[in-house]
Amino acid sequence: MLDPDILQGCKVMANIILADQSAAFGRAAKFLFESLGHDMEWARNGQETLELVRGMSPDLVIVDARLPGFEGTGLVEAIRALPEGQSPCVFLIPENTRPATVRAALDAGADDYLIKPFDRELVSFKLTQAKARGRLVERPRITRLVQDNSSSWRFRTFGKAASS
Repeated sequence: MLDPDILQGCKVMANIILADQSAAFGRAAKFLFESLGHDMEWARNGQETLELVRGMSPDLVIVDARLPGFEGTGLVEAIRALPEGQSPCVFLIPENTRPATVRAALDAGADDYLIKPFDRELVSFKLTQAKARGRLVERPRITRLVQDNSSSWRFRTFGKAASS
C-alpha cells in the first residue's frame, strides 16, 4: 500500500483505449479525453486493440462497431473473453442508434454506448455514470521525470503504478 502523502499530488484519471479507424476522429477524441483529465491511446484495428488491452489493462475501452477485423460487437465479445483480471469498462459506438442495435451492443457485453461525434458533456456524464455503477475505476497516476534514448528529459505518466 502506498503512503497517502505520496498520492496527494497524483492525478486521478482513467487509461482509455479508443478503437477507431479514423485518424481525424482519433485525434479529436484524444484531445477531448485529455481535456477531461484522462490518458488515451488510439488503436486502428481490432488486433491492435486486443494487444493494447492485454498490455495496458485499461480502465475503459471505446470500440467503434465498424472497426476492421471485427464485425459489429465482435471486439466487445473478444474483450469480454479475456482472462478475469482484464475486464475493463467498454463503451461501443454502434453503427446506428436504433434500439435493436443498442440492445445488441449491451447484450454483447458493452457497459454503455456513445455516438459520434462525441459531445463533451455527454461523455463526461457517461463516465460519471460508469464510475457510479462501479464499472469505471480511476486510479492515481504518478508523473515522473525520465530520460529517454534521445538524451532529453520528459515527464511520463505511469498508469496503474500507484494503485493501492
